[in-house]
Amino acid sequence: MGRLCHGDHTVRLILLSPPGAGKGTLATGLKARTGIGHVSSGDVLRAEIARDTELGRRVAAYTSCGDLVPDDILFELLTPLALAAAETNGGYVLDGFPRTMAQAIRGAELGVALDLVGDAAIYLSAPDDVLVRRLLGRAALEGRPDDTITVIAHRLRVFHDQTAPVVDYYRARGILLEVDADRTPAEVLADIVERLTARGIREPQLP
Repeated sequence: MGRLCHGDHTVRLILLSPPGAGKGTLATGLKARTGIGHVSSGDVLRAEIARDTELGRRVAAYTSCGDLVPDDILFELLTPLALAAAETNGGYVLDGFPRTMAQAIRGAELGVALDLVGDAAIYLSAPDDVLVRRLLGRAALEGRPDDTITVIAHRLRVFHDQTAPVVDYYRARGILLEVDADRTPAEVLADIVERLTARGIREPQLP
């Protein structure tokens, strides 16, 4: 197994996409190929809901109607996981966070303070009709009650309104990699690894 590396520090990747673009699948693929940690905001929130804690019930009230969870909750849950992955896995891919400009700016400030500045922001793009079809298929397969057509439409509107500016923010910082997600997961993963390597983020143990 190779490890992504960038000079002499751990690798920090940010993974952005609209719902249904396959960021979870891609993050899992990056973890399997490189050994870096996968910190999924969605998985963390669902786990908190499943524990039925007071915090989990607050999270459920937002996610059940497709709204974004407040920043304080997200940072409280995700920051310790990112720190642990950087220390034990040589880096991480942060899946589905940040989703707003406020989160991106606060995350950048926290990254400087904790020596966790992002090396690249990967943006998976796909047409809305492809995303809707994928999400409805996933809902049927996995029985996800939050993936109804009404909630899906709302989540896509939230993305376009609140997360699209984050894409421009990382583009302006010069760390954005925009990738066509309307392909097979293997094709998307190979494209991303090749483009990361071209930026000096490489897998030294892979042939």
